[in-house]
Amino acid sequence: MFEQSGGLYDAFGLTIESDIPLNELRPAAPGAVPDIRFVNRPIGRDLPRLEDGIVMDYADPAGVVMAWPDVAAFRLVDKGTVWVEKYPDVPESYVAFPILGPIMAWMLNWREFFIIHASAIDINGKTVALMGDKLAGKSTTAAAFIRAGYPLVTDDLLAITFDDGGTPVCHPAFPQLKLAEDAAANIRVDGAEALPLVYEGFSKRQHKLAGMRTEAASLDYLVTLDRGGTAPGLFPFDTAAAIAAINRFSYMPRFADAPWTPADKARHFRACATLADKATVARLQIPDDLGRLHETVELVATALDRIEA
Repeated sequence: MFEQSGGLYDAFGLTIESDIPLNELRPAAPGAVPDIRFVNRPIGRDLPRLEDGIVMDYADPAGVVMAWPDVAAFRLVDKGTVWVEKYPDVPESYVAFPILGPIMAWMLNWREFFIIHASAIDINGKTVALMGDKLAGKSTTAAAFIRAGYPLVTDDLLAITFDDGGTPVCHPAFPQLKLAEDAAANIRVDGAEALPLVYEGFSKRQHKLAGMRTEAASLDYLVTLDRGGTAPGLFPFDTAAAIAAINRFSYMPRFADAPWTPADKARHFRACATLADKATVARLQIPDDLGRLHETVELVATALDRIEA
């Protein structure tokens, strides 16, 4: 399944052409003009050794280089081109992980998207983003919403643009959800296909969904996940706390060593402040008991109904 040739794909409102199979993505319409190309070719410098660790070289004059030793190295040549050099004998399925994570985040930011590390779901035409630290339960909580009939928007990178009036617009990613085995067993999503583990011992399994929201739509509610306690609860942030939360879970601070210009930093802050102004931002308390996640779903859906009213 994973070693087939690459192709033309659709994600984040863009057409993506890749020599590396990206089977997570939806196929693009035949003849669509690519916005971003992932080209299988040498990056023009020695591949890092395992002991070098992950490499993020923002100063290379031929384009930013990112590398994951024993997986692949990437040269981000321009806003539409990434060179990919896979290490020998590495399955192509491994290479999709950095492409659809940090590499795509950088490319989207370069194209002036604002990126949040979040899962997001559609509730009756409104988008709710689920933000949180690693292992906070973003994907698990998203699965509970999907089980209740609310479509997925994204499970990792939430790509946002702003219209002329400053309204945030979300661009859907692709119909897959990463779930730990206990979460998948407790929250069964109709029509989801559990895929083989990328490699033995990997902590989460990809689940291919039967569908998702494919149209861009507004971003209306952002919540930070706080697991614990006995009952779900929603606790709105004031403006300062909302901006801080959005900044914390936005993707670009992960590239803190990058040479961001004052204009880059100003654009980032404006995006955080605009989201805090245009959307509701709150802390979502989630009970530890996975069997009670339906109560969290009902709480959030009811809160959105009140905003509509």
